[in-house]
Amino acid sequence: MSAAPLRSNARPGAAPPAVRQQRASHLRAVTAPHHSRTIVPFAWLCVGIVLAALSTVLVLNTTMAEGSYLARELSIDIAQLHQQRAAILIQLEANAAPEALAQRATELGMQPAGRIGFITLESGKVLQEGGR
Repeated sequence: MSAAPLRSNARPGAAPPAVRQQRASHLRAVTAPHHSRTIVPFAWLCVGIVLAALSTVLVLNTTMAEGSYLARELSIDIAQLHQQRAAILIQLEANAAPEALAQRATELGMQPAGRIGFITLESGKVLQEGGR
């Protein structure tokens, strides 16, 4: 023989079959309460995220396009300013030539100097012929 206790099919603490039938007569199966889970808020959240992402991309693209147009306009302005500067430098060099200066001086009524003299500031004397 074994030392293991005898097993029975009855569960410990279970009521006898007659009591079970009496209890079962007034019991009935009920369905679980229906929890209404909907995906509408989640769908609206997804739609909102997609719309926000698309509008952000649109704003960034528009801003970048405006910036590129502005950069293009500025580079055109810079090129025009370089051309103006080059033209002004050419005109300045032409006006600074000795022949052009002499012609402009005669137009203003100036005459060439005969003798060149210098004045010393310390003594106030007029020196002629290069400081002699």
